[in-house]
Amino acid sequence: MTKAKLRKNLLDQRKNLDELFVQEASIRAQHHLMADDVWKKAQQVIIYSPIRNEVRTDLLLNDIWSSGRTLLLPRCDEELGQMSLVHCEGEHDLEEGTYGILEPRSHCTVIEYNSPSFTPSLIIVPGVGFDTAGNRLGFGGGYYDRMLHKPAFNHATFVGLAYSFQVVPALESDPWDQAMHALCTEEALRWL
Repeated sequence: MTKAKLRKNLLDQRKNLDELFVQEASIRAQHHLMADDVWKKAQQVIIYSPIRNEVRTDLLLNDIWSSGRTLLLPRCDEELGQMSLVHCEGEHDLEEGTYGILEPRSHCTVIEYNSPSFTPSLIIVPGVGFDTAGNRLGFGGGYYDRMLHKPAFNHATFVGLAYSFQVVPALESDPWDQAMHALCTEEALRWL
């Protein structure tokens, strides 16, 4: 199956998910991640704001905010075709942005990728699909692919967060694709 067909198939499945399933599966997936040392030890974490029935991240966000660790959220810049990472201290810092995604407000501090203070240890990555080797199928815009290849991410751990039906046996990968170190679903956190 081509990437385009698989993307459509997986997005259709996700679009039609029952609200109760989304809620319960999201809670289970987040609990699997929060129980792991990679989560407990991470000091600077990048998390996404979910859209269109993606696995929710509310428990993760609240855990970071309550622990005093640093949370960075992406903000899309369509003109440049890239994402900025923005320091976010709480729900009060969020507003609806590009593509209807909750993003940090304009007053929040943008972190420079080459800044000495930018030391991400854990990146929670959304995807349309993943394969059992950790390859990711995104929406096709390349935002995450471009971001994750920056040198500042060389020592970070990438965890794909998805529903179990989004994990397929194999995906066609491109040279610019960045593989995940682990996949977290409602079933388990699996290191690859």
